[in-house]
Amino acid sequence: MSIALTLRDAPPARIDASPLTPERCNALNSMRVAQLPLRCGRTTLTVGELFRVDGYVGDTTLTLAGDLRLLDGIGAGMTGGRLTVSGDCGDRVGAGMRGGELTVKGGVGAYAGCEMAGGVLRIGGDAGARLGGAYPGARAGMTGGEIVVSGHAGEEAGAGMRRGLVAVGGRAGDGAGLRMLAGTVIALGGLGDGAGQGNKRGSLVSGAPLTPPPERYAFAVDRYRPPALGLQLRRIRALGLTVGDALIAGTWARWSGDLTELRRGEILIVDEEESQ
Repeated sequence: MSIALTLRDAPPARIDASPLTPERCNALNSMRVAQLPLRCGRTTLTVGELFRVDGYVGDTTLTLAGDLRLLDGIGAGMTGGRLTVSGDCGDRVGAGMRGGELTVKGGVGAYAGCEMAGGVLRIGGDAGARLGGAYPGARAGMTGGEIVVSGHAGEEAGAGMRRGLVAVGGRAGDGAGLRMLAGTVIALGGLGDGAGQGNKRGSLVSGAPLTPPPERYAFAVDRYRPPALGLQLRRIRALGLTVGDALIAGTWARWSGDLTELRRGEILIVDEEESQ
């Protein structure tokens, strides 16, 4: 059995929940977990004051439950183990992850998976701004790992990406892939305006037609089957997104850009007729 934390009542202010990682909690017994301090606004509360603590150490699994929208940084900096969250969360979920699996059975706020370097982050609902991106003022965003979102994502998903995979079952908001250096952003429901601006070598994938065509990109080829995309689509299906066989076998139009960055990046747009 693992450690399970169930929120008692809504906290009086926002909570920095970054200390709640599987590797830390499962190195302690339930009594010591209950004594862990968490920053709450201008004061500090213990885990036991906020949560009912059940279970005991024995594996590397941690479970959180309740309305956790005021809890920020859940799973931030994880290096291993499994963390499952039943409910909606605040900002910075899985930020800076380097390993492990984090599953949220709800929506998350801004900066989920921000500057992530490894591991798998699954989000069952919608995600806020800068999913897998960089913090304001920082150049580098996600450098590794995989993020899958069943719902929609806010603006600037994958901003500053260096490596890794961000996949959105719904639509990604405006500015996806802003200043990408590398990596892949897949939005099965389509990309918002201004996708891929400043993109150097990254790939953006739209599972819905884009009208008008991408800004600062030039049409390159039609009826194209990218060698790696089929593998990526199968991978995100294995991670829980709904991806039909027709989409995997379909063809894509390739647009190269950003035109100000030597046109080494790309936006792939589904061929709607071929992928029905």
